[in-house]
Amino acid sequence: MPEPVILTEQEQAFARQHIDDDLAALALAAHRYPQVRVAALLPHLGALRKLRTKAPSWFRFDLALPSTVSVEQASSERTARFKASLFSGQRLLDLTGGLGIDAFFWASTFEQVVYVEREPALARAAQHNFALLGADNIRVEAAEAGRFLLENEQVFDLIYIDPARRDGQQKRVFRLEDCSPNVLALREFLLQKAPRVLVKAAPMLDLTRAQEQLQSVEHIWVVSASGEVKEALLLFGATPANTDHTPIEAAMLSADGVQLFSFCRSEERSCTPIFSAPRRYLYEPDAAILKAGAFKTLAVRYGLAKLHPHAHLYTSDMLVPEAPAKCFLVEAVLRYDRRAIQQHLPERKANVAVRHFPDTAEQVRRRLGLSEGGDAYIFGTTTPDDQKILVLCRRTQLFT
Repeated sequence: MPEPVILTEQEQAFARQHIDDDLAALALAAHRYPQVRVAALLPHLGALRKLRTKAPSWFRFDLALPSTVSVEQASSERTARFKASLFSGQRLLDLTGGLGIDAFFWASTFEQVVYVEREPALARAAQHNFALLGADNIRVEAAEAGRFLLENEQVFDLIYIDPARRDGQQKRVFRLEDCSPNVLALREFLLQKAPRVLVKAAPMLDLTRAQEQLQSVEHIWVVSASGEVKEALLLFGATPANTDHTPIEAAMLSADGVQLFSFCRSEERSCTPIFSAPRRYLYEPDAAILKAGAFKTLAVRYGLAKLHPHAHLYTSDMLVPEAPAKCFLVEAVLRYDRRAIQQHLPERKANVAVRHFPDTAEQVRRRLGLSEGGDAYIFGTTTPDDQKILVLCRRTQLFT
């Protein structure tokens, strides 16, 4: 990994002036700025742009940034703040420090944070950035996670670990045993150093399998931001846990705050939802709800009917604004037929999605002669009696 770039005052002034410029055009115009290392600054500008969106409170021109990739792989400020809100105590160990955004926010709820990072360049950047940001209760250690655990005798209230999800060929992986460090291999060692361990995993992780592998998962969070699943968090300790009763929480983060939906697998199995053809309102659950697996629990808890056991679309006669879902006003329920759609949608433009439907969204668009966009939504789905239908609807004003 390259050494972190720290801009001089002159370079910071240049970066402020050109932060929103087209970087390719700026590279071609580098000869106009002979006093500035334009080629060296371009990756830094790209990383700063990403950081401005991902962690706004970290956006400053005197930060040390090793690479754009380090910013891409870091937690967002929104998810880091959420994690920090869940725990507090005296000492936390962040075994996979990375850029340090998680450690920085952990430092607001723990008296001391030990940040461990195997890449020396990243550790040096974190040391610089923590000092700039005033996080003086974080101790930085440049070390490999397993070796640090072996050589350090200190115990912690909580260990946080976010394993790298790329293998030796830089291919994406997501199973716990394929990530680095291997949490399963380190499990007993981790629990010697702390009573509880919080693992951040890929959104694609099979949560049921991970529970079985870790053996003692006490709590699971599936975290989404703006409708997209960002993280799966598994908290485990030394005491075996009953997977049927482990709390599973969908945490949906937005600019308005956090909406939580908690359930367990035994509740999901015992729920008996009703099924119905589309009524006045249609609901598309937040991605965190779907990843967590609260398909039937959602319906029963909010008094919604499901369209089909496998469609995961919901409906009601009366609006249920508190449901953790996008809500649509149904305008028509139609056959899967171009003429039927064109009679109701003369502009031939709509946002298309499919749920338990034989064709993909792109195939539906082509067959119906539609372009993407506009304020109309079409869901290709299946009714309780297995009829393939199109539901034409628009977002309710409450959610616009």
